[in-house]
Amino acid sequence: MADYTKLTIKIVKKLIAGYDLGEFESMTPLDGGQANSSVKISTKTGLFTLSVCDEKNQEEIQCLTRVLSHLEAQGFPATRLVRTQSKKSFILHGGKPVYIKEFLAGEVCSNLSPRMLVQVGQAMAKLHGLEAPQGLPKQFPYGLKTFNEIFDGNHPYVDWLREKKKFLETAIDPTMDKGFIHGDIFWDNLLFSDQSLVAILDFEEACIYYKLYDLGMAAVGCCAKSQTFSMDRVKQLVAGYQQVCPLGDAEKKQLKIFMEYAAVAASFWRFRQYNLRYPTPDKKDNYLELSSLADQVHAMDKGQFSDIFKA
Repeated sequence: MADYTKLTIKIVKKLIAGYDLGEFESMTPLDGGQANSSVKISTKTGLFTLSVCDEKNQEEIQCLTRVLSHLEAQGFPATRLVRTQSKKSFILHGGKPVYIKEFLAGEVCSNLSPRMLVQVGQAMAKLHGLEAPQGLPKQFPYGLKTFNEIFDGNHPYVDWLREKKKFLETAIDPTMDKGFIHGDIFWDNLLFSDQSLVAILDFEEACIYYKLYDLGMAAVGCCAKSQTFSMDRVKQLVAGYQQVCPLGDAEKKQLKIFMEYAAVAASFWRFRQYNLRYPTPDKKDNYLELSSLADQVHAMDKGQFSDIFKA
């Protein structure tokens, strides 16, 4: 497993000493996933989230904090970065980057309503219309070009992934528009209050890449029920997106391909993470849900898929 940082009250008090957060009151551990050790902090001035980046380096965190600052300047609904008294965007603890964000009240919902999906689509389209902050990567961190990393392995999934890569390389239209994308809009990266979108969270994978890939990943992450795509949900997501940024005919034809691509990429990340990088017995088969979604999209005929664009 990842080498998580143990955060004690003494350590946290020391870390926040360079911030204007007010007197420390309490802290609660948060699930930081495979990349962070995070705690919710209560002080005299409010609530905050402190994260120690266990896997990302200083350059990557500089990029992330630059993204968050850019989003705040643009008024986009995302978490707000807190800077130190000397205006630094992050500090170091044991050589690892540490950054603090304002804690946002709301709830994460696994079962998004049509109204919520429309809002997600609208917010994505607005994000794609923003100018990208400087220094963003120009490739998705676990996209097609990274699949080769595991091709030496001897596993049925590797054979499946190799065939998917061949298909996607010929099916993807490289002329599709690229721009500022989130890359990982799953339901657990969305915060709502009374079915109103509060913020899109976790911009760690932000980059300049195909906009349709972002929409495809959101369909994978927000529109499947019981390991099966709900095309009615996809329709609401796409409808929200098109209210802000209508898709052209070529983009509509390619969305099916990018939904499959996103599901393949997400399955690759899970397989690599839980079987190779950090072997985790209770998560080693988590990739199967996403590889199944990729196959489901692939099997859809064009007529069935085109229904999502009908009013």
